[in-house]
Amino acid sequence: MSFNFKRYLAALTALVLSAGMMIFSVSADEDTATDTETTASDTETTGTDGESSASESESTDAEKSESEKEFFFVDHFDDGNHSWTGRGGAKLALSDEKPFDGINCLYVSGRTAAWNGAQKELDLTLFEPGKTYSFSCNAMQTAGGAEETFYMKLQYTDAAGQTNYDGIAEATTMKGEWVQLANAEYTIPADATAAYLYVETADGTFDFYVDNAFGAGEATQITGPKQKKLMYGDINYDGAINIPDLCLIKSAITDGLEDEAQKKAADVNRDKAIDATDAMLIFQWLNAEIEEFPQPPKPDNEWDDYQETASAEWIDFYKSSICSMGNTARLAAKLDAASQGEDLTLAYLGGSITEGKNYSSPFSQYIKDNFCKGKFTEVNAGLSGTSSVVGLVRSEKDICSKNPDIVVIEFSVNDHEDIMYKKCFEACIKKFLSLPNDPAVITLITTSKGGYNSQEQMLASSKNFDIPVISMHDALQGAFKRGFLKQSDYFTDEYHPHKSGGQLVADCMAYYVRQAMRTENRSESYTIPSTSKYGSEYYTCINADPTKDLQNFNAGSFQRGNGYNSLPYSYTSSGGAPMTFKANGKGLIIVFKANSSGMGSVNVTVNGKTTKVNGNKQYTWGGPDAELGYYQDTAGDLDVSISASGSFTIWGLGLVK
Repeated sequence: MSFNFKRYLAALTALVLSAGMMIFSVSADEDTATDTETTASDTETTGTDGESSASESESTDAEKSESEKEFFFVDHFDDGNHSWTGRGGAKLALSDEKPFDGINCLYVSGRTAAWNGAQKELDLTLFEPGKTYSFSCNAMQTAGGAEETFYMKLQYTDAAGQTNYDGIAEATTMKGEWVQLANAEYTIPADATAAYLYVETADGTFDFYVDNAFGAGEATQITGPKQKKLMYGDINYDGAINIPDLCLIKSAITDGLEDEAQKKAADVNRDKAIDATDAMLIFQWLNAEIEEFPQPPKPDNEWDDYQETASAEWIDFYKSSICSMGNTARLAAKLDAASQGEDLTLAYLGGSITEGKNYSSPFSQYIKDNFCKGKFTEVNAGLSGTSSVVGLVRSEKDICSKNPDIVVIEFSVNDHEDIMYKKCFEACIKKFLSLPNDPAVITLITTSKGGYNSQEQMLASSKNFDIPVISMHDALQGAFKRGFLKQSDYFTDEYHPHKSGGQLVADCMAYYVRQAMRTENRSESYTIPSTSKYGSEYYTCINADPTKDLQNFNAGSFQRGNGYNSLPYSYTSSGGAPMTFKANGKGLIIVFKANSSGMGSVNVTVNGKTTKVNGNKQYTWGGPDAELGYYQDTAGDLDVSISASGSFTIWGLGLVK
């Protein structure tokens, strides 16, 4: 190994500094570690807080070419939104929290799909179809993952009347760092009408910021955020590995780092931890003991090399269905175990879309064919017309008792905005995650022809628990809008997919699985969060067996019957005597026969407090529904009396333990 005087001086300085005496500082410049990376995904911006970014990037104004100096719009957002509007469900507002420069930027929130974002209609008398222009804007996120990708695109209608989505620019950046989306030579399609410039993300529904949007003449070079170049060990991004970096990593080990870019550079050996090993490697390099940092071993993972065989349009469709990647640790562990010969049970809980098996059967077949070397079991607990409230009551017997390894939950066109639906859906998630065999849980969002679904509330709950969300709403709405698919390609009626539509769902789910199994998307571990979005306090609910779980049970004038589907019993009112029993728990959920008219009601009295439950409910047609009859914060003795008025059938007594 040749003697490197600069490194020797740097190491000597480190020793002096460690003794508490600052004598001098040396930076190793061109002769730095050979293990460096500079890619689009690693380019970052300074000036995150908006205080110094203008000077660091030399100028936020455009550097115009000699041939074209005309700007058609210059939107800094200091004095308004300049005709930018929300795209999809997104909401726009001016924000002074994190402008790239100036006093404001555009804040994009309320997104329910990756394609939701910010858009600006282009004046085609200024931006002439068939001609070339320069477009640029800056984007940043602080609520997504460590790295996220932004797109700038053009939506337009072509001569055939079809809506198209054409890419202009894309860039990947780390959390909290501004990145420029720019293309100085973008040609607007010659047949374009109704053209919208827009900014979206590749994945996720996190909030983000936009600043300094420009539209200018061809070849106009517009200066954006100053780029950072990732060099492992160069923690302060000054272009060299030197003493300040050694000081930073010592501080990082004890106090941590907030900056995502610094975290990445500090993980010198790329083992996803910043520790003494990284500090020693930096010291050894400064001391000329090593010439380069060790390369991490390439994972032995067949899914890293998997090549999709579908067309680019179909891959975009599948990709758009991944509303949230979520934590993948449990799913990967279960599928790895199945690949090694362990048994695997895949369970589905949902309404009629699940019961119909048009998506569950092909997805189960995919999992069985591609992962299972041992026994494979499918559990389909779909039940027509039921919500997550009924699903929660059924789940102990229909799902938990089967010891599932993977659970898919589908209730998005059956649930509504009432808090009971939100809490019970969240309780289902927690109930399954809390099972002793640590199953993976996946949320599946479907949609109606008219676009109705419960994605917003279900996504919020799923994100709280960091579980995957597959959204057919996102995938289908995007495909319908751009003319890639027609509604008849999926729907057999207002809500249900036909067999081919179910295959589309299964294909999207299979694509998600392939992505989740890639090393880059694998989570290290999973811990059930102690937080909740709406409340998961009902997760201990079971469908009580009157002969085993209730004390002093007396049916009164209610006549016992055979139940409904997997609900094992029924009690139908036939007189005035109340049903009475005692139990120990926190609350009671009543499952009952519901219809839009012609049904009676019951008064549920627990410990002297009475709640009326009405069998007449909108959106029901004689199947099961459920309502909360009673709840208290702590478990205790429950003295219950249920009296009926009119025709009323009980199909379940959900005891919250």
